[in-house]
Amino acid sequence: MDDLETAILKTLCYRDLFDYPLTGKEIAEFLIERSAHPSEVEQTLAQLAAEGKVGQSDGYYFLSKRTELVGRRRQREGISERKWEQARKLARALRFFPWVQAVFITGALAAGNAEKEADLDFLVITRRNRVWLTRLLAYLFFSFLGLKRPRGVKEAPDRVCLNMFLAEDALVVPEEERNLFTAHEVALACPLWARGYLHHRFLGENFWVKNFLPNLELPEVKIPASGPSSFPARMLDFFWTAADWVVHRLQIAYMARRRTREVVERQRILFHPVDLSREILAAYRVRVFSYLHRNPNYDD
Repeated sequence: MDDLETAILKTLCYRDLFDYPLTGKEIAEFLIERSAHPSEVEQTLAQLAAEGKVGQSDGYYFLSKRTELVGRRRQREGISERKWEQARKLARALRFFPWVQAVFITGALAAGNAEKEADLDFLVITRRNRVWLTRLLAYLFFSFLGLKRPRGVKEAPDRVCLNMFLAEDALVVPEEERNLFTAHEVALACPLWARGYLHHRFLGENFWVKNFLPNLELPEVKIPASGPSSFPARMLDFFWTAADWVVHRLQIAYMARRRTREVVERQRILFHPVDLSREILAAYRVRVFSYLHRNPNYDD
């Protein structure tokens, strides 16, 4: 088996973890650890399908014996479309919040793979030194409307999950957090709205994604330096920066007893108590090894 065949099977193995078949175009775009022209990918896919190494139905490709995924994808796409309308409506409210620069949808909904029980995972990007003030305002706003996902609740359909906040100059994923899982999360994050082409800037700042997904097209964009210039503007900026620092320290103290592995930095908030990337990548490695080596004990 050559390296392109292996890359295609790796790509299908990864998406199989999410019960998500792919079109030939999607496989070429998200090809794992290998660059190739789309026509080359299509040709190799046809060969793999003819040999029975992958399945094919209605324009979708998947691991052999996983034909049911096509119907599942279509069903979830219909669910995702309805949830997108709710997400857009709620995200528009954040346009009126001071300092909010962009709102992205992430997770299963961003991939068009949401189930009925799925909530709405928001990534909110703010101005520098406004992350914690923005989180407090957003938390109070959505809680008052009864639209925030309650803490500890596993299923909260169409409720907003405010689990990620980034300052506009802290968009780059730290090196120690870069892996295949986070590469997909960045690539699939979809803007509900953004100011100043910030959705392009978000992708451009995370150009490292191409180390895992080399066929993916990403803009090479850097964040321009900006800041208040006049004296009154500088004083007002100092006041709000100090307020954000105070809110940061108060929330850190409030969360102290419940902290697990959440990221609660000055310019970055990531509320993920469970390291999902570690679980997904471990399952991915098992699936790739089992499938490539055709382990007879592997249960598709």
